[in-house]
Amino acid sequence: MSKFGNNDLCPCGSGKKYKKCCRDKKPRQNIVMVGSPVPLKGFHYDRETMTIDAGISYDDQNVNLPITFSETHYIGESGKEKVLSRIQDKAIPNVKDLFLYLSSFDMIIAVDTNTKKIGADVLSVSGIIPCHVRPESHNNYALEFLPHGACLFRNCPPELSPEKYGWRITINKFCREPDSIKKKYCLVTDHDLDKHALYNSRELPIFRDIYLPPNIVLMYGKGDSSKENILNDLIMRCDKEASRVLNEFKEKGFFEYQDKKYFINQIPIPVV
Repeated sequence: MSKFGNNDLCPCGSGKKYKKCCRDKKPRQNIVMVGSPVPLKGFHYDRETMTIDAGISYDDQNVNLPITFSETHYIGESGKEKVLSRIQDKAIPNVKDLFLYLSSFDMIIAVDTNTKKIGADVLSVSGIIPCHVRPESHNNYALEFLPHGACLFRNCPPELSPEKYGWRITINKFCREPDSIKKKYCLVTDHDLDKHALYNSRELPIFRDIYLPPNIVLMYGKGDSSKENILNDLIMRCDKEASRVLNEFKEKGFFEYQDKKYFINQIPIPVV
C-alpha cells in the first residue's frame, strides 16, 4: 500500500495531487549503465566530473569501462523498456546532479520537429527552446528561459530527416557565432536515441559529412511522456509550440507572426 494519500501532494514535486499525477504510473527506474569485461566489486567515481573513471575487479585491478550512460526508464505493458531520458558518458544518479551537470553548459537548447501534410505540401515545424540553468544556492537551481519560437520548412528531401534538419537549423542559429566555439552547448532531442553515443563521439555524421560540432553534446528527452525531469519538460514545450504552428496553418491556411501572415508557398524548402 502506498504511504501517500490520494489527495496528498505528489512526491514528484509537480504540485498536483497524487491521484492526478504519479499514482498510476509505471514505476520509474533511474540507472547508470556501465560495460565491463569482468565482474566488478566497485567503481572509481568522480562526482565533480560525474564520470566513472574505472571499475574495480574482485582481484583489485582497475578496469576500463567503455560504456556509460545515465537513464530514466520504465517497463511498458509489452514488457519492453521505455526510455524517458538518457545522458551519454556521465554517471548522474539523481535530479539534483542532473541540474548540477546542466548548469555547466553555457546554454541548453531543446528542439523537436513535427511534420504534417497540408494540401500538396509537407510542412515541418521545429519548436526551439533555449534556456540557462543557474545555481541559486546549495543544491538549488533556477531555469531561465530565453526568447524562443519555431523554424518552418517544407517538402524536406527524402534523404534528410526533418528532425535532423531541425538540429542543423538550431546549431546554425545558436552555435555559429564567432565566439560560440568557446561556449558549451547541450542540444536536447527525442530523435535517434540509439545513435547519440556515436554522434557525440563524432564517429558518425548527423548527415552526409556533417558532424556534431565539438562544443555540442546531445541528450535525449522523451516528448510524449510526463514531465519526469527538465529534459522531458523542454521537449514537451517544443512539441507544444510546433503543434500550435501546424494547427494554425491547418485551420487558417497561414501562420501569423508579428502582424505578418506567412503562407505555405513562402516557407523555404531545404537545399541539401
